[in-house]
Amino acid sequence: MSEISEQTNVAEQAIKFKKEKVIKGITCPSCNGELDIKEGLRTFNCKYCGTLLTVKGESGTMKYFVPRKIKKEDAIAKTFGWLSSGFKKAKGLKEKAVISESFLVFIPYWRIRADVVGWIFGQEKRTSTSNGRTTTYYVDVEQKIQKSYDRTYSACDVSELGVKKINLTGDTIIPVDFETLQREGMMFNIIASEKEAFDYAKNSFSAEARNSVSLYNVTFEHLDLVREAIDIIYYPLWVVRYNFENRTYQVIIDGEDGSVCYGKAPGNNLYRAVMGILGTGIGMFLITLFGIFVLLDASDNFPFVAYLISVAAGIYFLNRGYKRFRYGGEIEEGTGIENSEQGKTQSITKAVTSGEGLGVVKDIAASVVIGSVISSLIKNSYKR
Repeated sequence: MSEISEQTNVAEQAIKFKKEKVIKGITCPSCNGELDIKEGLRTFNCKYCGTLLTVKGESGTMKYFVPRKIKKEDAIAKTFGWLSSGFKKAKGLKEKAVISESFLVFIPYWRIRADVVGWIFGQEKRTSTSNGRTTTYYVDVEQKIQKSYDRTYSACDVSELGVKKINLTGDTIIPVDFETLQREGMMFNIIASEKEAFDYAKNSFSAEARNSVSLYNVTFEHLDLVREAIDIIYYPLWVVRYNFENRTYQVIIDGEDGSVCYGKAPGNNLYRAVMGILGTGIGMFLITLFGIFVLLDASDNFPFVAYLISVAAGIYFLNRGYKRFRYGGEIEEGTGIENSEQGKTQSITKAVTSGEGLGVVKDIAASVVIGSVISSLIKNSYKR
């Protein structure tokens, strides 16, 4: 039993160590002892001589890098695996794609951590039921805000690569060695300033913390950022470019865990056509469904409410079909994309008001007119 418990403790410690981010290569200036510290510590004691040490970068901001674990051959294999997955991509993409080049790059990212703390005073909506009647009233409440954030933002122009963010969970972080990185691959220069990155993160953290609380008639709020920390992380990415039908595409593979950070591929035209036809057909059917409610023996208000629900559902399916057909020519996927794929359904309001949704608006207007005419004809024939 003791051996089993000991093995269990060792396994738990190994899992815990794997999840923790560890900084290696720190040297004590007093005894020259080599230290490994948990990432996030600003002050610590040397385990050899006990000297209290402070972690600080030479130019103010600490710079680290994540070691590369994925080889070139593995990155190419991951690329072919992604090309052969899913129904959205062009048929025969894996067999016909030809790798043109592949190389390693180290991209700098601002890593910003902070805790948002504060209070928000407002009113909370509540309901009570008495004698079969439901009454709505508001109660003054105060909500405490205490949230931690850990985000990464690109410190250079990554529009060509498309990787807006990275995942540092469980990664080993080492103080940067520019000579080693330059020998392994191409290094990108830092363009975005520290102040711009921190101001953007501060506003984003505050807005997200504020939106996490749902209160009415907010009368007072005060939010502060504490325990702020900002570092530069150089992250390894494999850029794999391939040719398909006289066009060049690229896939960005995570150099640490092998996941697809960003990939672009030609779409499947058959899939686009099927999704467009299905979305339009289902949407039109739901929008023109009012005639069926006319035949029902119901109150005057019920058909109108049901019609509004069917119209909303019809707009949703029309929008889905339109987006799948409109953006299905090229597929973009990956963990580093900030707002998922382009074809992701937007809100109904945005779709209706945007220029791209003009065709959807025309279809909806035509559907409503046709539905009104059909419903009138059905209603007249039903009365006869």
